[in-house]
Amino acid sequence: MRIKIDALDTLFFRDGKPFTMGAETWGSGIFPPYPSVVYGALRSVFLSHNIDKLKDVKTANDPTSGLRIKEFCLQQNTNAFYPVPLDCVKEKRIGGKSKKVYILKPIECHVVSNSRVKQLLRPVDGKKVENIQGGWIENISLESYLNCKEDDISSINLENIVISEAKIGIGRSNLTHAAEDSMLYRVAMKRLKDTSLVIDFEGMNLPRSGLMKLGGEGKQAHYSTIDTFEIKAPEMKGNSFKLYLSTPAMFKNGWLPEWIDEATLKGEREGLKLKLTAASIGRVVHIGGFDIKAGEPKPMRQAVPAGSVYHFEILNNGKTVSPINIFHGKALSDFDKEQGFGITYVGAVQCKK
Repeated sequence: MRIKIDALDTLFFRDGKPFTMGAETWGSGIFPPYPSVVYGALRSVFLSHNIDKLKDVKTANDPTSGLRIKEFCLQQNTNAFYPVPLDCVKEKRIGGKSKKVYILKPIECHVVSNSRVKQLLRPVDGKKVENIQGGWIENISLESYLNCKEDDISSINLENIVISEAKIGIGRSNLTHAAEDSMLYRVAMKRLKDTSLVIDFEGMNLPRSGLMKLGGEGKQAHYSTIDTFEIKAPEMKGNSFKLYLSTPAMFKNGWLPEWIDEATLKGEREGLKLKLTAASIGRVVHIGGFDIKAGEPKPMRQAVPAGSVYHFEILNNGKTVSPINIFHGKALSDFDKEQGFGITYVGAVQCKK
Protein backbone atom coordinates (compact mmCIF):
# COMPACT_ATOMS: atom_id res chain seq x y z
CA MET A 1 0.00 0.00 0.00
CA ARG A 2 1.46 3.34 -1.02
CA ILE A 3 0.25 6.56 0.57
CA LYS A 4 1.15 10.22 0.58
CA ILE A 5 0.86 12.25 3.76
CA ASP A 6 -0.06 15.93 3.51
CA ALA A 7 0.43 18.11 6.58
CA LEU A 8 -2.50 20.33 7.53
CA ASP A 9 -0.29 22.53 9.71
CA THR A 10 3.38 23.13 10.47
CA LEU A 11 5.29 20.08 11.70
CA PHE A 12 8.09 19.56 14.18
CA PHE A 13 10.31 16.50 14.41
CA ARG A 14 12.93 16.22 17.13
CA ASP A 15 16.52 15.23 16.51
CA GLY A 16 18.67 13.33 18.99
CA LYS A 17 19.78 16.39 20.95
CA PRO A 18 18.40 16.88 24.48
CA PHE A 19 16.01 19.76 24.98
CA THR A 20 14.78 20.88 28.38
CA MET A 21 12.91 24.13 28.84
CA GLY A 22 14.86 26.32 31.21
CA ALA A 23 18.18 24.73 30.27
CA GLU A 24 18.04 25.30 26.51
CA THR A 25 16.13 27.95 24.59
CA TRP A 26 16.39 26.54 21.07
CA GLY A 27 14.80 23.22 20.12
CA SER A 28 16.37 22.06 16.89
CA GLY A 29 14.54 19.66 14.64
CA ILE A 30 14.97 17.57 11.51
CA PHE A 31 13.17 17.03 8.23
CA PRO A 32 12.20 14.64 6.90
CA PRO A 33 11.50 12.64 10.06
CA TYR A 34 13.09 9.27 10.62
CA PRO A 35 11.04 6.38 9.18
CA SER A 36 10.27 5.18 12.72
CA VAL A 37 8.11 8.29 13.26
CA VAL A 38 5.84 7.40 10.35
CA TYR A 39 5.94 3.73 11.33
CA GLY A 40 4.48 4.64 14.72
CA ALA A 41 1.91 6.97 13.13
CA LEU A 42 0.70 4.20 10.82
CA ARG A 43 0.27 1.82 13.75
CA SER A 44 -1.71 4.50 15.59
CA VAL A 45 -4.05 4.94 12.63
CA PHE A 46 -4.65 1.21 12.43
CA LEU A 47 -5.35 0.91 16.16
CA SER A 48 -7.70 3.91 16.07
CA HIS A 49 -9.87 1.90 13.68
CA ASN A 50 -9.38 -1.32 15.68
CA ILE A 51 -9.61 -0.30 19.34
CA ASP A 52 -10.39 -3.86 20.41
CA LYS A 53 -6.93 -4.95 19.27
CA LEU A 54 -5.05 -2.40 21.38
CA LYS A 55 -4.67 -4.96 24.18
CA ASP A 56 -2.68 -7.23 21.85
CA VAL A 57 0.06 -4.69 21.05
CA LYS A 58 3.54 -6.05 21.84
CA THR A 59 2.22 -9.54 22.41
CA ALA A 60 2.35 -12.67 20.27
CA ASN A 61 -0.94 -11.58 18.73
CA ASP A 62 0.15 -8.03 17.86
CA PRO A 63 -1.86 -7.15 14.70
CA THR A 64 0.75 -4.58 13.67
CA SER A 65 3.78 -6.90 13.91
CA GLY A 66 3.77 -7.55 10.16
CA LEU A 67 4.09 -3.86 9.22
CA ARG A 68 7.06 -3.23 6.92
CA ILE A 69 8.03 0.11 5.35
CA LYS A 70 9.44 -0.59 1.88
CA GLU A 71 10.03 2.96 0.64
CA PHE A 72 10.25 6.42 2.15
CA CYS A 73 10.65 9.64 0.15
CA LEU A 74 9.22 13.09 -0.54
CA GLN A 75 6.88 14.08 -3.33
CA GLN A 76 6.13 17.43 -4.92
CA ASN A 77 3.42 17.42 -7.58
CA THR A 78 4.08 14.10 -9.32
CA ASN A 79 7.85 14.03 -8.72
CA ALA A 80 9.42 11.88 -6.00
CA PHE A 81 12.58 13.16 -4.28
CA TYR A 82 15.41 11.33 -2.52
CA PRO A 83 18.48 12.53 -0.58
CA VAL A 84 21.45 13.33 -2.81
CA PRO A 85 23.98 10.45 -2.67
CA LEU A 86 27.02 11.47 -0.64
CA ASP A 87 29.42 10.57 -3.44
CA CYS A 88 27.86 13.36 -5.49
CA VAL A 89 29.28 16.89 -5.52
CA LYS A 90 28.71 20.18 -7.31
CA GLU A 91 31.18 22.53 -8.96
CA LYS A 92 32.32 25.49 -6.90
CA ARG A 93 31.15 28.76 -8.41
CA ILE A 94 31.85 32.19 -7.00
CA GLY A 95 28.69 34.27 -6.81
CA GLY A 96 26.55 31.67 -8.53
CA LYS A 97 24.59 28.52 -7.84
CA SER A 98 24.95 25.28 -9.73
CA LYS A 99 22.39 22.47 -9.93
CA LYS A 100 24.75 20.26 -11.95
CA VAL A 101 25.76 17.13 -10.09
CA TYR A 102 29.03 15.21 -10.52
CA ILE A 103 29.65 11.67 -9.31
CA LEU A 104 32.93 10.98 -7.51
CA LYS A 105 34.81 8.15 -9.20
CA PRO A 106 36.72 5.37 -7.41
CA ILE A 107 40.44 5.57 -8.12
CA GLU A 108 43.05 3.06 -6.96
CA CYS A 109 44.78 4.30 -3.80
CA HIS A 110 48.60 4.45 -3.75
CA VAL A 111 49.13 6.42 -0.55
CA VAL A 112 50.20 5.34 2.93
CA SER A 113 47.15 5.43 5.17
CA ASN A 114 45.63 3.63 8.13
CA SER A 115 42.47 3.17 6.05
CA ARG A 116 41.80 -0.39 4.90
CA VAL A 117 39.86 0.58 1.77
CA LYS A 118 41.78 0.27 -1.47
CA GLN A 119 40.11 3.05 -3.43
CA LEU A 120 39.59 6.77 -3.03
CA LEU A 121 36.57 8.66 -4.34
CA ARG A 122 37.71 11.70 -6.29
CA PRO A 123 36.32 14.19 -8.81
CA VAL A 124 37.53 13.98 -12.39
CA ASP A 125 38.75 16.58 -14.88
CA GLY A 126 40.38 18.65 -12.14
CA LYS A 127 37.16 20.45 -11.24
CA LYS A 128 36.90 22.30 -7.94
CA VAL A 129 33.90 20.81 -6.20
CA GLU A 130 32.03 20.93 -2.90
CA ASN A 131 29.45 18.86 -1.06
CA ILE A 132 25.76 19.36 -1.75
CA GLN A 133 24.26 20.45 1.56
CA GLY A 134 20.58 19.61 2.00
CA GLY A 135 20.33 18.40 -1.58
CA TRP A 136 17.59 16.21 -3.03
CA ILE A 137 17.20 14.61 -6.46
CA GLU A 138 14.13 13.47 -8.39
CA ASN A 139 13.49 9.78 -8.94
CA ILE A 140 14.48 10.19 -12.61
CA SER A 141 17.81 11.69 -11.56
CA LEU A 142 18.29 8.92 -9.01
CA GLU A 143 17.89 6.31 -11.72
CA SER A 144 20.43 8.21 -13.84
CA TYR A 145 22.81 8.24 -10.86
CA LEU A 146 22.40 4.48 -10.37
CA ASN A 147 23.35 4.05 -14.03
CA CYS A 148 26.31 6.46 -13.73
CA LYS A 149 24.76 8.94 -16.18
CA GLU A 150 25.78 12.13 -14.43
CA ASP A 151 24.85 14.32 -17.41
CA ASP A 152 21.20 13.67 -16.50
CA ILE A 153 21.45 14.48 -12.78
CA SER A 154 20.44 17.72 -11.10
CA SER A 155 19.55 18.56 -7.50
CA ILE A 156 17.39 20.97 -5.57
CA ASN A 157 17.78 22.28 -2.04
CA LEU A 158 15.37 21.15 0.65
CA GLU A 159 14.65 24.82 1.40
CA ASN A 160 12.92 25.05 -1.98
CA ILE A 161 10.18 22.64 -0.95
CA VAL A 162 10.11 22.94 2.85
CA ILE A 163 9.85 26.27 4.68
CA SER A 164 11.30 26.76 8.17
CA GLU A 165 9.19 28.78 10.61
CA ALA A 166 10.31 29.59 14.15
CA LYS A 167 7.74 29.12 16.90
CA ILE A 168 8.26 30.89 20.22
CA GLY A 169 6.62 29.58 23.39
CA ILE A 170 6.94 29.59 27.14
CA GLY A 171 6.56 26.83 29.70
CA ARG A 172 3.58 26.95 32.07
CA SER A 173 3.04 25.63 35.55
CA ASN A 174 1.09 22.37 35.68
CA LEU A 175 -0.73 23.65 38.78
CA THR A 176 -1.61 27.25 37.93
CA HIS A 177 -1.21 27.14 34.14
CA ALA A 178 0.57 30.49 34.45
CA ALA A 179 3.79 31.24 32.58
CA GLU A 180 6.95 30.40 34.51
CA ASP A 181 10.17 32.39 34.67
CA SER A 182 13.18 31.33 32.55
CA MET A 183 11.06 28.94 30.46
CA LEU A 184 11.04 30.81 27.14
CA TYR A 185 11.89 28.57 24.19
CA ARG A 186 11.91 28.51 20.41
CA VAL A 187 11.51 25.56 18.05
CA ALA A 188 12.02 25.20 14.30
CA MET A 189 8.72 24.23 12.69
CA LYS A 190 8.50 23.01 9.09
CA ARG A 191 5.81 24.01 6.62
CA LEU A 192 5.57 21.76 3.59
CA LYS A 193 5.18 23.75 0.37
CA ASP A 194 3.12 21.53 -1.94
CA THR A 195 5.21 18.66 -0.59
CA SER A 196 4.12 15.30 0.77
CA LEU A 197 5.73 12.42 2.61
CA VAL A 198 5.40 9.20 0.62
CA ILE A 199 5.48 5.76 2.23
CA ASP A 200 5.11 2.36 0.64
CA PHE A 201 4.35 -0.36 3.20
CA GLU A 202 2.96 -3.86 3.57
CA GLY A 203 1.64 -6.13 6.29
CA MET A 204 -1.17 -3.91 7.51
CA ASN A 205 -4.35 -2.58 5.93
CA LEU A 206 -5.67 0.95 6.42
CA PRO A 207 -8.67 2.82 5.01
CA ARG A 208 -7.76 4.36 1.65
CA SER A 209 -7.70 7.84 3.17
CA GLY A 210 -8.05 9.52 6.53
CA LEU A 211 -6.48 11.70 9.21
CA MET A 212 -3.45 10.99 11.36
CA LYS A 213 -1.34 12.70 14.00
CA LEU A 214 2.28 13.35 13.12
CA GLY A 215 5.34 14.76 14.90
CA GLY A 216 5.61 16.95 17.99
CA GLU A 217 2.34 18.29 19.43
CA GLY A 218 0.46 15.66 17.40
CA LYS A 219 -0.27 17.95 14.46
CA GLN A 220 -2.94 16.83 12.02
CA ALA A 221 -2.11 15.38 8.62
CA HIS A 222 -4.16 13.76 5.88
CA TYR A 223 -3.13 10.60 4.08
CA SER A 224 -4.43 9.04 0.87
CA THR A 225 -3.42 6.17 -1.38
CA ILE A 226 -1.52 6.88 -4.59
CA ASP A 227 -0.24 4.88 -7.53
CA THR A 228 2.95 2.94 -6.96
CA PHE A 229 6.19 3.32 -8.87
CA GLU A 230 9.60 1.80 -8.47
CA ILE A 231 13.23 2.83 -8.77
CA LYS A 232 14.47 0.77 -11.71
CA ALA A 233 17.59 -1.28 -11.19
CA PRO A 234 20.62 -0.32 -13.30
CA GLU A 235 22.38 -2.31 -15.98
CA MET A 236 25.18 -4.12 -14.18
CA LYS A 237 28.60 -4.45 -15.81
CA GLY A 238 31.82 -5.88 -14.40
CA ASN A 239 32.40 -7.09 -10.87
CA SER A 240 31.91 -3.80 -9.03
CA PHE A 241 28.78 -2.05 -7.76
CA LYS A 242 27.68 0.35 -5.05
CA LEU A 243 24.87 0.56 -2.53
CA TYR A 244 23.02 3.83 -1.92
CA LEU A 245 21.06 4.24 1.34
CA SER A 246 17.92 6.34 0.85
CA THR A 247 17.18 6.27 4.61
CA PRO A 248 19.46 6.20 7.67
CA ALA A 249 20.77 2.79 8.75
CA MET A 250 21.81 1.52 12.17
CA PHE A 251 24.64 -1.03 12.13
CA LYS A 252 26.07 -3.07 14.99
CA ASN A 253 29.63 -2.19 13.95
CA GLY A 254 29.13 1.57 13.70
CA TRP A 255 29.45 2.47 10.02
CA LEU A 256 29.83 -1.15 8.91
CA PRO A 257 26.99 -3.64 8.37
CA GLU A 258 27.21 -6.67 10.66
CA TRP A 259 27.98 -9.06 7.80
CA ILE A 260 31.22 -7.23 6.86
CA ASP A 261 34.36 -8.24 8.75
CA GLU A 262 35.92 -5.19 10.41
CA ALA A 263 39.51 -6.39 9.83
CA THR A 264 39.36 -7.58 6.22
CA LEU A 265 36.33 -5.59 5.01
CA LYS A 266 35.11 -8.81 3.39
CA GLY A 267 31.69 -10.33 3.81
CA GLU A 268 29.08 -12.63 2.34
CA ARG A 269 25.41 -11.97 1.70
CA GLU A 270 23.14 -14.74 0.41
CA GLY A 271 26.06 -16.51 -1.24
CA LEU A 272 27.54 -13.36 -2.77
CA LYS A 273 31.12 -12.83 -1.55
CA LEU A 274 32.13 -9.18 -1.39
CA LYS A 275 34.87 -6.79 -0.39
CA LEU A 276 34.22 -3.19 0.59
CA THR A 277 36.51 -1.01 -1.53
CA ALA A 278 35.34 2.54 -0.80
CA ALA A 279 32.65 4.44 1.05
CA SER A 280 31.18 7.92 1.25
CA ILE A 281 29.46 8.37 4.61
CA GLY A 282 28.08 11.48 6.24
CA ARG A 283 28.21 12.60 9.86
CA VAL A 284 26.65 10.19 12.31
CA VAL A 285 23.04 10.83 13.35
CA HIS A 286 21.45 9.79 16.64
CA ILE A 287 18.10 8.04 16.57
CA GLY A 288 15.92 7.48 19.59
CA GLY A 289 12.23 7.87 20.28
CA PHE A 290 9.71 7.38 23.03
CA ASP A 291 8.02 4.14 24.03
CA ILE A 292 4.45 5.19 24.84
CA LYS A 293 3.47 1.85 26.35
CA ALA A 294 6.54 1.68 28.61
CA GLY A 295 6.40 5.42 29.31
CA GLU A 296 10.12 5.91 28.78
CA PRO A 297 12.62 6.94 26.06
CA LYS A 298 13.89 4.30 23.69
CA PRO A 299 17.64 3.52 23.63
CA MET A 300 19.59 6.05 21.56
CA ARG A 301 21.48 4.51 18.64
CA GLN A 302 24.01 5.92 16.20
CA ALA A 303 23.24 5.66 12.49
CA VAL A 304 24.84 6.46 9.16
CA PRO A 305 22.79 9.17 7.43
CA ALA A 306 20.60 8.86 4.37
CA GLY A 307 22.61 9.27 1.17
CA SER A 308 25.57 7.18 2.37
CA VAL A 309 27.21 5.06 -0.33
CA TYR A 310 29.26 1.83 -0.13
CA HIS A 311 31.36 0.49 -3.02
CA PHE A 312 31.92 -3.26 -3.35
CA GLU A 313 33.92 -5.72 -5.44
CA ILE A 314 32.46 -9.18 -6.13
CA LEU A 315 34.89 -11.94 -5.13
CA ASN A 316 32.95 -14.98 -6.36
CA ASN A 317 34.46 -17.01 -9.16
CA GLY A 318 32.04 -17.94 -11.90
CA LYS A 319 28.31 -17.34 -11.99
CA THR A 320 26.87 -15.53 -8.95
CA VAL A 321 23.58 -14.19 -7.72
CA SER A 322 23.03 -10.63 -8.95
CA PRO A 323 23.49 -7.90 -6.31
CA ILE A 324 20.18 -6.48 -7.55
CA ASN A 325 18.30 -9.55 -6.31
CA ILE A 326 19.94 -9.29 -2.90
CA PHE A 327 20.05 -5.56 -2.20
CA HIS A 328 17.88 -3.46 -4.53
CA GLY A 329 14.88 -2.04 -2.72
CA LYS A 330 15.69 -3.95 0.47
CA ALA A 331 16.17 -2.60 4.01
CA LEU A 332 19.68 -3.47 5.22
CA SER A 333 19.81 -1.89 8.67
CA ASP A 334 20.94 -4.24 11.46
CA PHE A 335 18.28 -2.70 13.71
CA ASP A 336 14.60 -1.89 13.03
CA LYS A 337 14.77 -2.54 9.29
CA GLU A 338 11.03 -3.25 9.31
CA GLN A 339 10.57 0.42 10.22
CA GLY A 340 12.24 1.52 6.97
CA PHE A 341 15.82 2.04 8.12
CA GLY A 342 18.53 1.30 5.57
CA ILE A 343 16.37 1.15 2.41
CA THR A 344 18.97 0.48 -0.27
CA TYR A 345 19.33 0.75 -4.05
CA VAL A 346 22.06 -0.80 -6.20
CA GLY A 347 24.17 1.41 -8.45
CA ALA A 348 26.61 0.67 -11.26
CA VAL A 349 30.25 1.81 -10.95
CA GLN A 350 32.54 3.23 -13.59
CA CYS A 351 36.11 2.95 -12.37
CA LYS A 352 38.81 5.25 -13.63
CA LYS A 353 42.37 4.31 -12.81
